[in-house]
Amino acid sequence: MTENLQQKKAAITGVILAAGTSTRMGRDKLSLPFRGKPIVQHVINAARESLLDSIVVVLPVDSELESQLDLAKCTVVYSPRRTDGQAESLKAAIRSLPDDTQGAMALLGDLPLLTPEVINHLIWSFSQEPHNWVIPMQEGMRGNPITIPQQWFEKVLELEGDTGARPLLATPRLPIRLVKINEIGPFVDVDTEEQYELLLKRYDTGL
Repeated sequence: MTENLQQKKAAITGVILAAGTSTRMGRDKLSLPFRGKPIVQHVINAARESLLDSIVVVLPVDSELESQLDLAKCTVVYSPRRTDGQAESLKAAIRSLPDDTQGAMALLGDLPLLTPEVINHLIWSFSQEPHNWVIPMQEGMRGNPITIPQQWFEKVLELEGDTGARPLLATPRLPIRLVKINEIGPFVDVDTEEQYELLLKRYDTGL
C-alpha cells in the first residue's frame, strides 16, 4: 500500500457511526469487549492513527457507551433517537463537517479489525479521483468504509431509514471506484452473537 508522495491528499473526515440499535444482536454490540476494549474503540483508534483530517463520532443522545470510550481528537455529535436509523446518524455527521471537506468516510462502528493502513489506502484512492465514491472490495465482495464525495452530501441529507447511504449506491451511472483490499478488516463486522463469538475465537489475542 505504498502511495505516491507527490500526490495531493484530499481533505477527508472520518464519520464513525455508533448510534445503532444492534437489533440483530439484542444488546449494544459496540460496547462488547474485544482485545480489552469496546469494539467501537478499535475503529476510533484506527481512524485516529490514520491520515484522516478529522473524525466525527455519532452517538445516540441517551448513550451509555460514551463514558466507556477514549474520544480524544474526535468531535461527538448525537443522533436524535436510536429508532431513527443509520440515515439519521449519517445526516447528523454530514451537517457537522468542516466546509472544506472533500469527502466523508463512513466507518461502521462494528469493524474492529480495520487498520490505519487500510484507511490510508482508501484515502489515497479517493484523493486520486475525489469525485468518485470509494468502496473497498475483495473477491467480488464489497466492504466498508465507503467514502462519499462532497458533491453528494446534499443527497445524503435527503435519506431516510436504517439503510445508510446504500440507496444512493443504486443511482444510475454513479461514479464508483472499487479498491482491492487484501486485509480482512473491511469485511468482518459483528451483527449477531454468532459473529461475535467467531470474532473472539479467531482474532481475540488478549492484547
